[in-house]
Amino acid sequence: MSDARGRRATARGPLAGITVPCLGAPGTVDLAAALAGRPALLNVWASWCTPCREEIPVLNAYAELPDAVPVVGIDVRDDATSALGLLADLDTRYPSVVDTRGTLWAALQVPNAIPASYVLRPDGSIRRVASPMVFTDPGEVARTVQRYLAEP
Repeated sequence: MSDARGRRATARGPLAGITVPCLGAPGTVDLAAALAGRPALLNVWASWCTPCREEIPVLNAYAELPDAVPVVGIDVRDDATSALGLLADLDTRYPSVVDTRGTLWAALQVPNAIPASYVLRPDGSIRRVASPMVFTDPGEVARTVQRYLAEP
């Protein structure tokens, strides 16, 4: 990813250097490097989590909006087959990774209750979304992301 001057953006922040497997696809990804210089919405979820199941379609609808920032799911403490089955059942199109070693969990300081959402800012800093705990409307997601990106 390059910045406005054509320079390659450098991965910074608490996610820098953490590599995790892609869910349902071969390979691994360094999220900080892949998203360097761009905002994103990170969502920690699991297939066994009822509020997660309710929120994923809302996040998917948000991700399809023309001005949405990229949405990346982070599947935690889960069975890959169940996770993939849920995403297929919900026709989810945004990408997810699997935090098999708990490295993203630790870096994000995820609370014990999920789902948990985080706004990744272009400078690599991350802000946990405190409210709402569970998104219920794509417009709510858009407003929340913009609010967290605008904060100093």
